[in-house]
Amino acid sequence: MLRVLQRLRSSDAGMSLLEVLVAMMIFAIVSLGVLQTLTTVLAITRDNRARVVATNLAAQEVDLARDAGDVFTLFDDTYTKTLNGDVFTVSRSTAWVPSSNADATCGSGGGTLQYKRINVEVTWPNMRVGTEPVQFDTLLAPNDRINDPDLGTILVSVIGGSGEGSSGVSVGATPASPSEGAQSLSTSPVPTDDEGCTFILKVAPGNYNVSVSRSGYITDEGQSSSPSQLTQVVAGTASSVSFNYDEAARFDVDYIAATAPADVEMSRDMDTSFVSTYGVHSESSSSSSLSRSVDLFPWRSGYVGLAGTYIAKPEDPDSTANYCASPNPALWPEEVVAGVTYRSPAAAPVAANPGDSVDMVVPMGLVDVSSIAGSRIRATSTAPVVGSSDPGCTESVTLNFDRLNSSTQHIALPYGTWEIERRVSGSWVSLGLGDILSPIVGATDTVASVVTVDPRVAS
Repeated sequence: MLRVLQRLRSSDAGMSLLEVLVAMMIFAIVSLGVLQTLTTVLAITRDNRARVVATNLAAQEVDLARDAGDVFTLFDDTYTKTLNGDVFTVSRSTAWVPSSNADATCGSGGGTLQYKRINVEVTWPNMRVGTEPVQFDTLLAPNDRINDPDLGTILVSVIGGSGEGSSGVSVGATPASPSEGAQSLSTSPVPTDDEGCTFILKVAPGNYNVSVSRSGYITDEGQSSSPSQLTQVVAGTASSVSFNYDEAARFDVDYIAATAPADVEMSRDMDTSFVSTYGVHSESSSSSSLSRSVDLFPWRSGYVGLAGTYIAKPEDPDSTANYCASPNPALWPEEVVAGVTYRSPAAAPVAANPGDSVDMVVPMGLVDVSSIAGSRIRATSTAPVVGSSDPGCTESVTLNFDRLNSSTQHIALPYGTWEIERRVSGSWVSLGLGDILSPIVGATDTVASVVTVDPRVAS
Protein backbone atom coordinates (compact mmCIF):
# COMPACT_ATOMS: atom_id res chain seq x y z
CA MET A 1 0.00 0.00 0.00
CA LEU A 2 2.80 2.40 0.87
CA ARG A 3 4.54 1.75 -2.47
CA VAL A 4 1.35 2.53 -4.35
CA LEU A 5 0.99 5.85 -2.53
CA GLN A 6 4.60 6.72 -3.35
CA ARG A 7 4.05 6.03 -7.05
CA LEU A 8 0.93 8.18 -7.04
CA ARG A 9 2.75 11.01 -5.29
CA SER A 10 5.61 10.82 -7.87
CA SER A 11 3.17 11.01 -10.79
CA ASP A 12 1.69 14.23 -9.41
CA ALA A 13 5.09 16.00 -9.27
CA GLY A 14 4.66 17.54 -12.82
CA MET A 15 7.29 18.29 -15.60
CA SER A 16 10.90 19.07 -14.90
CA LEU A 17 12.50 22.39 -15.91
CA LEU A 18 14.35 20.73 -18.79
CA GLU A 19 11.16 19.28 -20.16
CA VAL A 20 9.50 22.71 -19.99
CA LEU A 21 12.39 24.31 -21.92
CA VAL A 22 12.30 21.66 -24.60
CA ALA A 23 8.55 22.06 -24.98
CA MET A 24 8.88 25.84 -25.27
CA MET A 25 11.58 25.52 -27.93
CA ILE A 26 9.45 23.17 -29.98
CA PHE A 27 6.50 25.54 -29.67
CA ALA A 28 8.66 28.52 -30.73
CA ILE A 29 9.95 26.70 -33.80
CA VAL A 30 6.47 25.71 -34.85
CA SER A 31 5.20 29.25 -34.21
CA LEU A 32 7.98 30.82 -36.27
CA GLY A 33 7.19 28.52 -39.16
CA VAL A 34 3.51 29.38 -38.97
CA LEU A 35 4.32 33.11 -38.70
CA GLN A 36 6.66 32.95 -41.70
CA THR A 37 4.02 31.17 -43.71
CA LEU A 38 1.38 33.76 -42.78
CA THR A 39 3.78 36.63 -43.61
CA THR A 40 4.60 35.11 -46.99
CA VAL A 41 0.95 34.54 -47.79
CA LEU A 42 0.11 38.13 -46.84
CA ALA A 43 3.02 39.51 -48.92
CA ILE A 44 2.03 37.44 -51.94
CA THR A 45 -1.59 38.48 -51.56
CA ARG A 46 -0.63 42.16 -51.29
CA ASP A 47 1.74 41.89 -54.25
CA ASN A 48 -0.85 40.10 -56.36
CA ARG A 49 -3.41 42.74 -55.52
CA ALA A 50 -0.96 45.52 -56.42
CA ARG A 51 -0.03 43.69 -59.63
CA VAL A 52 -3.68 43.52 -60.68
CA VAL A 53 -4.01 47.27 -60.12
CA ALA A 54 -0.74 47.90 -62.01
CA THR A 55 -1.96 45.76 -64.91
CA ASN A 56 -5.16 47.78 -65.13
CA LEU A 57 -3.17 51.04 -65.08
CA ALA A 58 -0.86 49.79 -67.85
CA ALA A 59 -3.81 48.68 -69.96
CA GLN A 60 -5.47 52.03 -69.42
CA GLU A 61 -2.32 53.89 -70.50
CA VAL A 62 -2.07 51.75 -73.65
CA ASP A 63 -5.71 52.55 -74.48
CA LEU A 64 -5.05 56.25 -74.03
CA ALA A 65 -1.99 56.02 -76.30
CA ARG A 66 -3.99 54.25 -78.98
CA ASP A 67 -6.63 56.96 -78.73
CA ALA A 68 -4.07 59.71 -79.47
CA GLY A 69 -5.18 61.82 -82.40
CA ASP A 70 -1.66 62.30 -83.76
CA VAL A 71 1.13 59.81 -83.17
CA PHE A 72 3.66 62.65 -83.60
CA THR A 73 2.35 64.26 -80.39
CA LEU A 74 2.79 61.11 -78.31
CA PHE A 75 5.92 61.47 -76.15
CA ASP A 76 7.66 59.90 -73.18
CA ASP A 77 5.84 60.58 -69.94
CA THR A 78 5.96 59.58 -66.27
CA TYR A 79 3.37 60.16 -63.56
CA THR A 80 2.22 58.65 -60.26
CA LYS A 81 -1.20 57.49 -59.11
CA THR A 82 -2.28 56.44 -55.61
CA LEU A 83 -4.71 53.51 -55.33
CA ASN A 84 -5.53 51.32 -52.30
CA GLY A 85 -2.80 53.01 -50.31
CA ASP A 86 -0.05 52.22 -52.87
CA VAL A 87 1.69 54.83 -55.04
CA PHE A 88 2.08 53.50 -58.58
CA THR A 89 4.58 55.02 -61.02
CA VAL A 90 3.47 54.81 -64.66
CA SER A 91 6.24 55.37 -67.24
CA ARG A 92 5.60 55.60 -70.97
CA SER A 93 8.48 55.46 -73.46
CA THR A 94 8.14 55.93 -77.19
CA ALA A 95 10.40 55.33 -80.18
CA TRP A 96 9.94 55.33 -83.92
CA VAL A 97 10.70 52.05 -85.66
CA PRO A 98 11.99 52.46 -89.24
CA SER A 99 12.32 49.84 -91.92
CA SER A 100 15.65 48.80 -90.38
CA ASN A 101 13.65 47.50 -87.35
CA ALA A 102 15.90 49.39 -84.91
CA ASP A 103 14.52 52.15 -82.70
CA ALA A 104 15.05 55.56 -84.29
CA THR A 105 15.06 58.74 -82.24
CA CYS A 106 15.13 62.22 -83.72
CA GLY A 107 18.90 62.14 -83.20
CA SER A 108 19.49 59.03 -85.32
CA GLY A 109 18.62 58.22 -88.88
CA GLY A 110 17.87 54.99 -90.69
CA GLY A 111 15.25 53.68 -93.05
CA THR A 112 11.78 55.05 -93.63
CA LEU A 113 9.60 55.59 -90.55
CA GLN A 114 6.97 52.86 -90.24
CA TYR A 115 5.33 52.98 -86.83
CA LYS A 116 5.87 54.05 -83.23
CA ARG A 117 6.60 51.60 -80.45
CA ILE A 118 4.94 52.37 -77.12
CA ASN A 119 6.20 50.75 -73.92
CA VAL A 120 4.33 51.23 -70.62
CA GLU A 121 5.95 50.20 -67.35
CA VAL A 122 4.26 50.33 -63.94
CA THR A 123 6.13 49.98 -60.63
CA TRP A 124 5.11 50.38 -57.00
CA PRO A 125 6.85 50.48 -53.60
CA ASN A 126 7.60 47.26 -51.70
CA MET A 127 7.64 45.10 -54.80
CA ARG A 128 8.65 41.55 -53.91
CA VAL A 129 12.31 40.80 -54.53
CA GLY A 130 12.79 39.08 -57.86
CA THR A 131 9.48 40.21 -59.36
CA GLU A 132 9.35 42.27 -62.54
CA PRO A 133 7.39 45.49 -63.15
CA VAL A 134 4.20 45.28 -65.17
CA GLN A 135 5.00 46.08 -68.81
CA PHE A 136 2.77 46.48 -71.85
CA ASP A 137 3.86 47.15 -75.43
CA THR A 138 1.93 48.32 -78.42
CA LEU A 139 2.60 49.66 -81.91
CA LEU A 140 0.96 52.71 -83.44
CA ALA A 141 0.97 53.72 -87.08
CA PRO A 142 0.21 57.27 -88.28
CA ASN A 143 -3.26 57.91 -89.65
CA ASP A 144 -1.80 59.32 -92.86
CA ARG A 145 0.95 57.94 -95.01
CA ILE A 146 4.23 59.64 -94.10
CA ASN A 147 6.59 57.77 -96.41
CA ASP A 148 7.17 57.99 -100.12
CA PRO A 149 9.68 55.70 -101.87
CA ASP A 150 10.90 58.69 -103.90
CA LEU A 151 11.23 61.09 -100.95
CA GLY A 152 12.99 61.17 -97.58
CA THR A 153 12.66 62.40 -94.00
CA ILE A 154 14.80 64.69 -91.83
CA LEU A 155 14.81 64.00 -88.08
CA VAL A 156 15.89 67.07 -86.07
CA SER A 157 16.93 66.87 -82.40
CA VAL A 158 17.57 69.91 -80.19
CA ILE A 159 19.13 69.21 -76.77
CA GLY A 160 19.58 71.71 -73.92
CA GLY A 161 22.35 72.03 -71.35
CA SER A 162 20.58 69.67 -68.94
CA GLY A 163 20.59 66.87 -71.50
CA GLU A 164 16.85 67.15 -72.07
CA GLY A 165 15.08 68.32 -75.20
CA SER A 166 14.59 72.01 -75.96
CA SER A 167 10.97 72.61 -76.97
CA GLY A 168 9.54 75.45 -79.06
CA VAL A 169 12.63 75.90 -81.24
CA SER A 170 11.92 76.93 -84.83
CA VAL A 171 13.44 74.67 -87.47
CA GLY A 172 14.08 75.32 -91.17
CA ALA A 173 15.62 73.48 -94.11
CA THR A 174 16.81 75.12 -97.34
CA PRO A 175 18.62 73.69 -100.38
CA ALA A 176 22.39 73.77 -99.96
CA SER A 177 25.00 74.44 -102.62
CA PRO A 178 25.31 72.23 -104.56
CA SER A 179 21.69 71.24 -104.03
CA GLU A 180 21.91 67.84 -105.76
CA GLY A 181 18.15 67.98 -106.37
CA ALA A 182 17.07 69.56 -103.08
CA GLN A 183 13.93 71.70 -103.25
CA SER A 184 12.42 74.41 -101.06
CA LEU A 185 9.94 73.09 -98.52
CA SER A 186 6.27 73.68 -99.33
CA THR A 187 5.39 74.10 -95.65
CA SER A 188 7.41 75.23 -92.64
CA PRO A 189 8.38 72.46 -90.20
CA VAL A 190 6.64 72.52 -86.82
CA PRO A 191 8.75 73.71 -83.86
CA THR A 192 10.42 71.10 -81.67
CA ASP A 193 8.16 69.17 -79.30
CA ASP A 194 8.56 68.45 -75.58
CA GLU A 195 11.39 66.04 -76.34
CA GLY A 196 13.22 68.56 -78.52
CA CYS A 197 12.28 66.72 -81.72
CA THR A 198 10.65 67.59 -84.99
CA PHE A 199 10.19 65.64 -88.21
CA ILE A 200 10.42 67.11 -91.72
CA LEU A 201 8.47 64.69 -93.89
CA LYS A 202 8.39 63.99 -97.63
CA VAL A 203 11.56 65.89 -98.51
CA ALA A 204 13.00 65.75 -102.03
CA PRO A 205 16.41 64.00 -102.09
CA GLY A 206 19.41 66.32 -102.07
CA ASN A 207 21.60 68.47 -99.82
CA TYR A 208 19.95 70.71 -97.22
CA ASN A 209 21.07 73.28 -94.69
CA VAL A 210 19.02 72.56 -91.58
CA SER A 211 18.84 75.51 -89.17
CA VAL A 212 17.36 76.25 -85.75
CA SER A 213 16.46 79.60 -84.23
CA ARG A 214 15.02 81.05 -81.06
CA SER A 215 15.59 84.43 -79.45
CA GLY A 216 18.22 84.36 -76.69
CA TYR A 217 19.39 80.83 -77.50
CA ILE A 218 22.97 79.74 -78.18
CA THR A 219 24.78 76.58 -79.31
CA ASP A 220 27.55 74.83 -77.41
CA GLU A 221 29.96 76.40 -79.93
CA GLY A 222 28.73 79.92 -79.15
CA GLN A 223 26.57 80.45 -82.25
CA SER A 224 23.45 82.48 -81.57
CA SER A 225 22.23 83.52 -85.03
CA SER A 226 20.38 80.64 -86.74
CA PRO A 227 23.08 77.94 -86.55
CA SER A 228 22.83 75.37 -89.33
CA GLN A 229 24.16 71.98 -90.34
CA LEU A 230 24.45 70.29 -93.71
CA THR A 231 22.65 66.98 -94.24
CA GLN A 232 21.98 64.77 -97.23
CA VAL A 233 18.53 63.32 -97.83
CA VAL A 234 18.32 60.02 -99.69
CA ALA A 235 15.09 58.69 -101.14
CA GLY A 236 13.35 56.17 -98.90
CA THR A 237 15.47 56.90 -95.80
CA ALA A 238 15.55 59.24 -92.81
CA SER A 239 18.59 61.44 -92.14
CA SER A 240 19.20 63.05 -88.76
CA VAL A 241 20.56 66.36 -87.50
CA SER A 242 21.30 67.11 -83.85
CA PHE A 243 21.91 70.48 -82.15
CA ASN A 244 23.01 71.44 -78.65
CA TYR A 245 20.93 74.60 -78.34
CA ASP A 246 19.54 76.30 -75.25
CA GLU A 247 18.86 79.70 -73.69
CA ALA A 248 22.21 81.37 -73.07
CA ALA A 249 23.67 81.78 -69.59
CA ARG A 250 25.57 85.01 -68.93
CA PHE A 251 28.96 84.89 -67.20
CA ASP A 252 30.13 88.22 -65.76
CA VAL A 253 33.90 87.79 -65.80
CA ASP A 254 36.40 89.70 -63.64
CA TYR A 255 40.07 89.21 -64.47
CA ILE A 256 42.91 88.91 -61.96
CA ALA A 257 40.55 89.04 -58.94
CA ALA A 258 37.09 90.18 -57.93
CA THR A 259 38.59 93.64 -57.36
CA ALA A 260 41.62 94.27 -59.57
CA PRO A 261 44.28 96.89 -58.77
CA ALA A 262 43.86 100.23 -60.52
CA ASP A 263 47.43 100.35 -61.86
CA VAL A 264 47.14 97.21 -64.05
CA GLU A 265 46.95 97.08 -67.84
CA MET A 266 45.61 94.09 -69.80
CA SER A 267 46.07 93.08 -73.42
CA ARG A 268 43.43 94.22 -75.89
CA ASP A 269 43.49 90.96 -77.89
CA MET A 270 43.63 88.20 -75.28
CA ASP A 271 41.38 85.16 -75.67
CA THR A 272 39.55 83.66 -72.72
CA SER A 273 39.16 79.87 -72.60
CA PHE A 274 36.13 78.34 -70.91
CA VAL A 275 36.76 74.68 -70.10
CA SER A 276 33.92 72.24 -69.47
CA THR A 277 33.63 68.47 -69.40
CA TYR A 278 32.54 68.75 -73.04
CA GLY A 279 35.64 70.57 -74.29
CA VAL A 280 37.10 74.07 -74.58
CA HIS A 281 35.28 77.15 -75.84
CA SER A 282 37.37 80.25 -76.64
CA GLU A 283 36.08 83.82 -76.65
CA SER A 284 38.11 86.53 -78.36
CA SER A 285 38.02 90.21 -77.44
CA SER A 286 39.32 93.55 -78.65
CA SER A 287 38.92 95.24 -75.27
CA SER A 288 41.51 95.82 -72.57
CA SER A 289 38.86 96.02 -69.88
CA LEU A 290 39.43 93.99 -66.72
CA SER A 291 35.82 92.78 -66.83
CA ARG A 292 33.42 91.61 -69.51
CA SER A 293 30.21 89.60 -69.96
CA VAL A 294 30.13 86.42 -72.02
CA ASP A 295 27.11 84.38 -73.15
CA LEU A 296 27.74 80.63 -72.98
CA PHE A 297 25.83 77.42 -73.48
CA PRO A 298 24.40 76.43 -70.05
CA TRP A 299 26.15 73.11 -69.50
CA ARG A 300 24.99 71.81 -66.13
CA SER A 301 28.57 70.86 -65.19
CA GLY A 302 29.70 74.49 -65.57
CA TYR A 303 32.95 76.05 -66.75
CA VAL A 304 36.43 76.87 -65.48
CA GLY A 305 37.65 80.18 -66.91
CA LEU A 306 41.28 80.41 -68.06
CA ALA A 307 43.05 83.54 -69.26
CA GLY A 308 44.67 83.08 -72.65
CA THR A 309 44.52 80.48 -75.40
CA TYR A 310 44.31 77.03 -73.83
CA ILE A 311 44.84 74.04 -76.15
CA ALA A 312 45.08 70.64 -74.48
CA LYS A 313 48.30 68.73 -74.93
CA PRO A 314 47.92 65.67 -77.22
CA GLU A 315 47.80 62.35 -75.37
CA ASP A 316 50.02 60.79 -78.02
CA PRO A 317 53.62 61.69 -77.11
CA ASP A 318 54.62 61.37 -80.77
CA SER A 319 51.99 63.86 -81.97
CA THR A 320 53.27 66.99 -83.68
CA ALA A 321 50.05 68.98 -83.10
CA ASN A 322 50.45 72.38 -81.45
CA TYR A 323 49.22 72.82 -77.90
CA CYS A 324 49.19 75.46 -75.19
CA ALA A 325 48.89 73.91 -71.73
CA SER A 326 50.50 76.77 -69.78
CA PRO A 327 47.29 78.82 -69.13
CA ASN A 328 45.77 75.94 -67.13
CA PRO A 329 46.98 76.15 -63.50
CA ALA A 330 45.84 72.57 -62.85
CA LEU A 331 48.65 71.32 -65.12
CA TRP A 332 51.46 72.99 -63.15
CA PRO A 333 52.96 70.32 -60.88
CA GLU A 334 53.33 70.69 -57.15
CA GLU A 335 56.89 71.61 -56.25
CA VAL A 336 58.97 71.97 -53.09
CA VAL A 337 61.55 74.77 -53.08
CA ALA A 338 63.75 75.38 -50.04
CA GLY A 339 61.36 73.38 -47.89
CA VAL A 340 58.28 75.34 -49.07
CA THR A 341 55.54 73.58 -51.06
CA TYR A 342 54.12 75.47 -54.03
CA ARG A 343 50.86 74.37 -55.65
CA SER A 344 48.13 75.86 -57.83
CA PRO A 345 44.88 76.83 -56.09
CA ALA A 346 42.03 74.51 -57.04
CA ALA A 347 39.46 76.06 -59.38
CA ALA A 348 35.85 74.95 -59.02
CA PRO A 349 33.59 75.02 -62.12
CA VAL A 350 31.01 77.82 -62.25
CA ALA A 351 27.56 76.96 -63.62
CA ALA A 352 24.47 78.99 -64.45
CA ASN A 353 20.94 77.98 -65.40
CA PRO A 354 19.57 78.95 -68.83
CA GLY A 355 18.73 82.66 -68.88
CA ASP A 356 20.51 83.36 -65.58
CA SER A 357 23.76 85.24 -64.92
CA VAL A 358 26.63 84.38 -62.59
CA ASP A 359 29.93 85.97 -61.53
CA MET A 360 33.24 84.36 -62.48
CA VAL A 361 36.82 85.29 -61.59
CA VAL A 362 39.53 84.41 -64.11
CA PRO A 363 42.90 84.63 -62.31
CA MET A 364 45.99 86.03 -64.03
CA GLY A 365 49.57 86.83 -63.14
CA LEU A 366 50.97 90.33 -62.66
CA VAL A 367 54.35 91.40 -64.06
CA ASP A 368 56.08 94.50 -62.72
CA VAL A 369 56.74 96.96 -65.58
CA SER A 370 56.94 100.19 -63.60
CA SER A 371 60.33 100.98 -65.13
CA ILE A 372 58.84 101.15 -68.65
CA ALA A 373 55.58 102.98 -67.88
CA GLY A 374 54.46 105.09 -70.81
CA SER A 375 55.79 102.63 -73.41
CA ARG A 376 54.01 100.41 -75.88
CA ILE A 377 54.81 96.72 -75.33
CA ARG A 378 53.88 93.23 -76.49
CA ALA A 379 54.26 89.73 -75.02
CA THR A 380 54.86 86.57 -77.06
CA SER A 381 54.63 83.03 -75.72
CA THR A 382 57.96 81.23 -75.73
CA ALA A 383 59.64 78.04 -74.58
CA PRO A 384 59.69 77.57 -70.80
CA VAL A 385 62.68 78.76 -68.80
CA VAL A 386 64.79 75.90 -67.47
CA GLY A 387 63.52 74.79 -64.07
CA SER A 388 60.19 76.67 -64.23
CA SER A 389 57.93 73.54 -64.49
CA ASP A 390 55.86 75.39 -67.11
CA PRO A 391 53.77 72.66 -68.87
CA GLY A 392 54.56 74.35 -72.18
CA CYS A 393 52.98 76.11 -75.14
CA THR A 394 53.98 75.37 -78.73
CA GLU A 395 51.22 77.56 -80.16
CA SER A 396 52.56 81.02 -80.98
CA VAL A 397 50.49 83.60 -79.08
CA THR A 398 51.18 87.35 -79.12
CA LEU A 399 49.40 89.79 -76.82
CA ASN A 400 49.49 93.49 -77.65
CA PHE A 401 49.11 96.28 -75.10
CA ASP A 402 48.06 99.85 -75.62
CA ARG A 403 50.58 102.49 -74.63
CA LEU A 404 51.01 102.12 -70.88
CA ASN A 405 49.87 104.95 -68.66
CA SER A 406 52.52 106.77 -66.68
CA SER A 407 51.00 105.30 -63.51
CA THR A 408 51.06 101.69 -64.74
CA GLN A 409 52.82 99.37 -62.32
CA HIS A 410 51.92 95.94 -63.75
CA ILE A 411 50.62 94.18 -66.82
CA ALA A 412 48.28 91.19 -66.51
CA LEU A 413 49.40 88.05 -68.36
CA PRO A 414 48.06 84.50 -68.65
CA TYR A 415 50.11 81.85 -66.91
CA GLY A 416 53.12 80.68 -68.89
CA THR A 417 56.45 81.91 -70.21
CA TRP A 418 56.52 85.17 -72.14
CA GLU A 419 59.05 87.26 -73.99
CA ILE A 420 58.28 90.95 -73.50
CA GLU A 421 59.34 93.55 -76.06
CA ARG A 422 59.19 97.34 -76.14
CA ARG A 423 58.42 99.54 -79.13
CA VAL A 424 61.35 101.86 -79.79
CA SER A 425 61.65 104.07 -82.91
CA GLY A 426 59.34 101.83 -84.93
CA SER A 427 61.04 98.57 -83.95
CA TRP A 428 60.44 95.96 -81.26
CA VAL A 429 63.33 95.70 -78.82
CA SER A 430 63.76 93.03 -76.15
CA LEU A 431 63.80 94.30 -72.59
CA GLY A 432 66.85 94.04 -70.40
CA LEU A 433 67.21 92.02 -67.22
CA GLY A 434 66.54 95.05 -65.03
CA ASP A 435 63.29 96.01 -66.71
CA ILE A 436 61.18 93.06 -65.48
CA LEU A 437 60.78 91.93 -61.90
CA SER A 438 58.86 88.66 -61.52
CA PRO A 439 59.87 85.60 -59.49
CA ILE A 440 60.16 82.24 -61.22
CA VAL A 441 59.35 79.45 -58.76
CA GLY A 442 62.16 76.91 -58.80
CA ALA A 443 63.94 78.53 -61.75
CA THR A 444 67.68 78.21 -62.11
CA ASP A 445 68.25 80.44 -65.14
CA THR A 446 67.26 84.02 -65.84
CA VAL A 447 66.85 85.11 -69.45
CA ALA A 448 66.71 88.71 -70.61
CA SER A 449 63.20 89.88 -71.62
CA VAL A 450 61.68 86.51 -70.64
CA VAL A 451 59.42 86.05 -67.62
CA THR A 452 57.52 83.05 -66.29
CA VAL A 453 54.10 83.84 -64.85
CA ASP A 454 53.57 81.03 -62.35
CA PRO A 455 50.14 80.27 -60.81
CA ARG A 456 51.54 78.30 -57.84
CA VAL A 457 51.58 79.80 -54.39
CA ALA A 458 53.18 78.72 -51.14
CA SER A 459 50.95 76.50 -49.04
